[in-house]
Amino acid sequence: MLSLIEAGFARPPTLVPFSDRLMPGELLAIVGPNGAGKSTLLSLLSGFRRPERGTVCLDDTPLAGWDPAALARRRALVAQSLTLGFDWPVRELVALGSEATESEVDAVLALLDLQALAERGALGLSGGEAQRVMIARALCQLGLGRSEQPEPGRVLLLDEPTSALDIGQQQRLLRLLRHLAQAHRLAIACVLHDLNLTARYAHRVWLLERGRRIAAGTPAEVLDGCTLARVFDAELTVGSRQGDGSPLVLLAP
Repeated sequence: MLSLIEAGFARPPTLVPFSDRLMPGELLAIVGPNGAGKSTLLSLLSGFRRPERGTVCLDDTPLAGWDPAALARRRALVAQSLTLGFDWPVRELVALGSEATESEVDAVLALLDLQALAERGALGLSGGEAQRVMIARALCQLGLGRSEQPEPGRVLLLDEPTSALDIGQQQRLLRLLRHLAQAHRLAIACVLHDLNLTARYAHRVWLLERGRRIAAGTPAEVLDGCTLARVFDAELTVGSRQGDGSPLVLLAP
């Protein structure tokens, strides 16, 4: 379990301290307009930035107190900016930084439908392919390709994981993330811009505005039309999706 205990920053980029938990088995969406503090919050949750106030803990131990190798086995981050660096074959890139066997790498590649790219050089990938490869690498880091179930309480953090994907890939990825959260007891938090993907697939939502978390709860509780119109300065309405009743965000003509 990943916990924020009145954690945040006092100076820009400001993130007003707050407390909450990211629980095993849930997919949490972090949403808000540009500059709201979403990526800053993700860097705080990952431990790559330390809070100026409060504490971020994994299993009741502050992230700063974890051995780096042990923390890497429990927490993986896929950043918004992808820097591949070298022309690694995809199979080697996915395994990099983990102790995964070839069969375990193959299992993770299959999860993201990347088998056909296994021997391709990373520098020849499209933006969407590279994005899925880096997600596969994070899953491999967390031991998701192993035949035995990984222990619960592993944390996957993703910054705009659908930004380079077409709509079909976006749907398949969010469906996969929700399944992995539930089936493997992963705690997954991802920054999303698409409010309808958020409404359809997230278990919980945190809404940020100007460095402050202003709402938290289920998609139905957070994705309120009046609130969204004000926060995003947009003309929109929120209805209900036919079938599951989840919120459906519609832009005004």
